Amino acid sequence: MERYPNINILLNLPQAYIPKAEFVLRTYCYILRLNPKFIYGTHFEAAHLYYGPPPDREYSIRVHFDPQTADFFERQELYPLEQVNFCKFRENHIPFLFSQGGDIISFTGDSCIFRKDIIASGFYFLTCWHEYVFSQKGLPRGRVDYKESLQYRWDFTETPVVDIYCQILQYAMEEVVPEFVRDIAWQEDKTFALSLSHDIDYWNFWDAETLKKTLHYNLHSFFSRPLNALYKFFGHLLHKKLIYNHFRLLRKILNQEHDLGVKSTWFLMAGEDFADPRQNYIKEISVKEEIIDLLGQEDVGLHGSPESAFDKDVLIAELDRLRALGLNPTGFRTHYLHFDYQKSFSNLEAAGIKYDSTLGYWESIGFRTGISFPFYPFNIAENRPFRVLEIPLIVMDTTLHSAKAMNMSFFAANQSLTRLLKVAASYQSHLSLLWHNTSFDPIDYPLWGRLYWKTIRKAIKDKAWVTSLHDIYEEWVNLSY
Repeated sequence: MERYPNINILLNLPQAYIPKAEFVLRTYCYILRLNPKFIYGTHFEAAHLYYGPPPDREYSIRVHFDPQTADFFERQELYPLEQVNFCKFRENHIPFLFSQGGDIISFTGDSCIFRKDIIASGFYFLTCWHEYVFSQKGLPRGRVDYKESLQYRWDFTETPVVDIYCQILQYAMEEVVPEFVRDIAWQEDKTFALSLSHDIDYWNFWDAETLKKTLHYNLHSFFSRPLNALYKFFGHLLHKKLIYNHFRLLRKILNQEHDLGVKSTWFLMAGEDFADPRQNYIKEISVKEEIIDLLGQEDVGLHGSPESAFDKDVLIAELDRLRALGLNPTGFRTHYLHFDYQKSFSNLEAAGIKYDSTLGYWESIGFRTGISFPFYPFNIAENRPFRVLEIPLIVMDTTLHSAKAMNMSFFAANQSLTRLLKVAASYQSHLSLLWHNTSFDPIDYPLWGRLYWKTIRKAIKDKAWVTSLHDIYEEWVNLSY
């Protein structure tokens, strides 16, 4: 980060809490394009930001710290819901934890004081602390329960609170240390970033047996849903028999992305014992040849089985199956979004995975970790950041259209995506888009393929960098090392 200015940060904190504070402050500094230099103790004349108990002198920026905060994280407990403090900043009501009442910031001459602890609050969200405490109670592994989250309970799932903490910090710097304010740009001149990915749960969803069962179901359900059954019966019969070809569909997606000048990441499954035999496609020689032909030069990641997120041996075996095809999977996303922050990142780190993009909610689009930007998750047991970059999952197609999730129409989903693009543009941040290959099917998911292309074109028009997760990873590594 030599090209970014050094900002001196004085930490006067209990020893065990220092790595936590550094983790959050590094994350903020990478977003704000600053190079943090940490100093420890009660006084440093040249400090620009101070975090600790009230000092005996003024610093340009001081962040409130309650000494009980460090003990809270050592006790590993949930933050009391009744103590969550909401304040308004630029039209957003955002939550603060471990904070004082009153305004967010007070200015005095050439200095300012944060009454809200944006560092401890950031740590709570970035570590998915709420989930961590629940996981310590021995809950069954699998997909996280969205309705147990603070985001759901206080209705701020679609508000990137950590991004806004950074905006507040930048606002304070503009007033007291304007020399540290930098434009947040991607690829030097892009306003924001949109990352694209595809989870390939089925290389060929419509095999002969599936088509037969589907036609049979639509015939027998005619009297209970006549119009829908009739449409599906003839749609499947004509489209799948005369038009549909799984390889041609995949190639069309790839070619259209290339024509638009964008890239995407393709997450392939590599398990061999899924209950649905169509998902064991890695075993088929013809599919292996198609994968090499189509994706040999593309960014390919592992769409790990649910077991791979918890069992390192399973993870490595699945990675090896992709490597045996000459692919180089550096990214990971688990199937069904089954994931345990602490256990799964430990396994990914041990297996040499460079980035993950699993941390999102299945039931809702939005910000599971409160952040849209990439960040290095935190290893609570070892009190250090993991060496795996998380690129948050923000929007998934099935979340939008599934009756078990948001159950949105095409038009409602388009409005939501337009709003999130505006959020990303206003914060110069990042939005991730996951679209399964099955969602491009015009019979079962009419208009949903169109929504994908419409969103990309809109982002390009708004001067976004539209690219793969691997490219996002490379950009961020250049900032953070």
